[in-house]
Amino acid sequence: MQEEMIKRVAGVLEAWNPLGEAANTIDALDGYRYEAIDIISTIGILSGPFKVEKSIEQVLTQAFDIVLDREGLAKAAKDISSALGVSN
Repeated sequence: MQEEMIKRVAGVLEAWNPLGEAANTIDALDGYRYEAIDIISTIGILSGPFKVEKSIEQVLTQAFDIVLDREGLAKAAKDISSALGVSN
């Protein structure tokens, strides 16, 4: 997995910041780096439509036990798809 890909996905997640203010309370967040790695890996496993959106939702809801804003999720999926050059 290329470091540049991880940085691009982490950047999208940081800009969206699905944790909001709670992001400040998580010690090992590291700018969503680990979540970015998990999302990229999950995209490679899933198939079918909306695989990027499903990957993001799966990783973030399992990691943080949160409910994601659907509009924010859709935008993040679009941005990550574009950053990685994959179709959602």
